[in-house]
Order: sequence, then C-alpha cells, then structure tokens
Amino acid sequence: MKVLFLSVNNEKDPYPVAPIGVALVAKALRKNHHDVRILDLCFVEDDYSFIEASVKDFAPDIIGLSIRNIDNLTYKRSIFYMPRLRRITDFIKSKTSVPIVAGGSGFSIFPEEVLKYLEIEVGIMGEGETACAQFVDAINNDNSFDGIQNLCYIRDGKFNANNIVFNSVHHYPERSLLNNRLYLELGGMGNIQSKRGCPFKCSYCTYPHIEGNTLRLRSPVDVVEELKEMRSLYGIDYVFFVDDIFNFPEDHAALLCEEIIRNDLKINWTCFVTPKGMTRQLAELMKMSGCKGVEFGSDAGSEKTLKGLGKHFTPDDIAHAVECCKVIDLPNAHYIIIGGPEEDYSTLRETILLFEKLKPTAIISLLGIRIYPKTHLHYRAIKEGIIEKERNLLEPVFYLSPALESENLLQYVSDYARGHQNWIVPGLNIRCDSNLMALLRKMGNKGPLWNMIS
Repeated sequence: MKVLFLSVNNEKDPYPVAPIGVALVAKALRKNHHDVRILDLCFVEDDYSFIEASVKDFAPDIIGLSIRNIDNLTYKRSIFYMPRLRRITDFIKSKTSVPIVAGGSGFSIFPEEVLKYLEIEVGIMGEGETACAQFVDAINNDNSFDGIQNLCYIRDGKFNANNIVFNSVHHYPERSLLNNRLYLELGGMGNIQSKRGCPFKCSYCTYPHIEGNTLRLRSPVDVVEELKEMRSLYGIDYVFFVDDIFNFPEDHAALLCEEIIRNDLKINWTCFVTPKGMTRQLAELMKMSGCKGVEFGSDAGSEKTLKGLGKHFTPDDIAHAVECCKVIDLPNAHYIIIGGPEEDYSTLRETILLFEKLKPTAIISLLGIRIYPKTHLHYRAIKEGIIEKERNLLEPVFYLSPALESENLLQYVSDYARGHQNWIVPGLNIRCDSNLMALLRKMGNKGPLWNMIS
C-alpha cells in the first residue's frame, strides 16, 4: 500500500528538530514492502499547495499525521498549534477520502481529545512501528482493528483504546526521506536514541506515559553503527541524544562512549542528563568520545521544590555534577523551573544562590509548568483549585505555585536574568532571540547555542 506521512511540526524556535519518530515508522513499513513517503512541513512556505500536489502525485491509500507537539510549552508566550492542524486536516479531507491516522508524542498525550478536535477516527498511542504496520495490513486486508496494539479509535461516538505495548528499537530511522541537509544547516545537529523509557516519577512529566517506565537499552554497537550511517550517508557530524536521560544507567552510557572512542567516529554530540549519577569518570569518557556539552534537568536548587517536582536528587547532587563538568571543562546548561509545586520566594532565592555559587555555563529558566493529564501535577492542580477536575487540558494550562503572584514573579525573574549573563529565559525572550540564533547557524555553528549566547 502507499502511505503518506505528514510531519506537521513547523516550529523552528530554538531550532528545527528532524522527525525521527515518523522516520522510524516509515522504515518499519518499508520493511513490509509498502511504498512510503514523508511530507515534512517544517520548511514549507505554503502547506496547502504542497499537500495538494503531494496527494495528487502520490495518490496514497493511507495518510498519517505525525503530531510532535500540541503547543510551545511557554508560559505567557503560549502558542497553541492545533487550530493550524485542524485546518490542514480539513484540507486533506477536501482532497481525498482515504483513511487518516494520527500519531506522535503530542497525540499520545491527548489521543481522545485530538481525535475529536480533528474529527478523525483512528490514532496510534505511543510507539508506532509495530502498530502502524499492523494497522496498514488491517486496512489492506479489510480486517478488524480490535487486536492492534496501541491503536485507539472513535466508534459510535465513543473513544476506544487497545492495549499499550512498548517494543525494543529494531531498526534505524528512514533518514533518506528527510531533508537532512536543512536540519543540519538550520538546526545544527541530527538526533538519535540510545534507549527508550523512563523509570523516574517527576510530577509533571509525560515521558513514562509516551515511552513506558521500563528502560529498553540499545546495544552500544548498534548505536555506533547508526552513527556511522548518519555520518557516511547524510554528512551528519553532530548529534543530540534524545534519550530522556543519557547517563542513566551509568554503565550503559559508559559502554556507548567507549564504543564511540573504539571506532574513532570523530562525531560531536550533546545530550540530556540527570545530576544524580554524574561522575568525573563518566564526564571524562563523554568528553573523550566527542561530547561538547550537557543539558541537566536540574529543575530547582531548593530541596523543598525538588521534592515537590518529584525529583530523585538533591542540591548537593547538582553541585557535584557541576564540579564533574567544570574540572574537565565540559560546558553544562541547567534547565530550571520557576513556580513549581512548593515554590515560594524563599525557595526561589535558594535556587538563585545555589547557581550563583556553582556558576554553570548556562541556566535556561522556564516559568510555570504546562499541566498534562494524569500526572501528579494534574491531580495537585485540581486539589489546589487551579483547574477544575473536568477541565480539558488540550489547550495549554500552566501551573504556577499559589505562593507566587504572576506579574511580580515575572518582573523579579526579568530583573535578575538581565543582570546575569548566563541566564536564558525563553518566556521573557531574554538571550534567546531567534534572529541571533539564525545568524549563528548561518555562520556554521553546530550543536546547542546556549554556550554562545550566555
């Protein structure tokens, strides 16, 4: 069968990200001898003419919508992406009557809400490689959807969901269907996974819901072979490991670094890491294997706030992690959340004082927390009267600690951040100007840009 995937994400702030999720699904379908194309709308000026021409030229039997994000997650500068997606979906329906199936990480958080919002009938929750192959076969053979893993659908006006299954990664993304040159030129790096799943229980996070709470580790040899392919076939010489946490478990991260060194890949990379478990030995291995910087999900510098966020580490762990990076001159950025559970001005001051003392390369400060359904934060927000129990969360709603007043907090953070060069605040447009970042990319800079603008 002919399957046309639409990667609808066109967000380029802070940089465009290649849609490897849908490329993984495309590879699975190609292995089953289906004819697959990816229509990537990230760099398209006119969505509608591009879609119309592709549908007419390819004449697909099935169209898949890959939905990476519902909104931009930015308090006070929130952008809701769904109205654009509804217009795109309506346009597709006006041009063809073939089945439309939705999927992607954004969809997986809100499967029922998105199906009803877009007025389509079928979607895939979580990982799509096996599920989409089963769905295409069911369409091809006119079979029932009932036994298809991860499938959800609207039947007689009611939402139905099959069992969720999390599989291991058995193949590489079909990167030949992506514009790798533009993603490298404008985004500064490719992306790759060395594992799936997250066993931690952060109060706001959806990763365990999307990928499961059990870690599934790829063989370091397999990851390195994919890195070789990325370099040799597509010229990708800088990558971001999009694992939820690269350095957990530590022994897997170490083995991967050693395999990169053994193969002399000469590839640069960056990743997300957790403070707990970062050691000098691992940091040294990471740097030797091409790591040019790390991004810590530190979230706060106050023990009280960290507990409210469901974190498994302490301010002392953060301090130790920074020291491990500093001693070997490894750039490190720390994401912090201001206004989370248990936050007040005293805990905020604790966070500020900790990072003043530690002096990391950059601090990326996020204001408020996007509330997602069925998270601990969701239930807390209901209990605190921030939202009603029946509130539809598809359109963005943010949590801000009741102990803080929004406008005073924004002014407080703005004044502090503007006086400290290593602070970046996307919600207040402090040191994250899109024109500056585009200029830095045109100058050939690769990787994250926080070490250049902070």
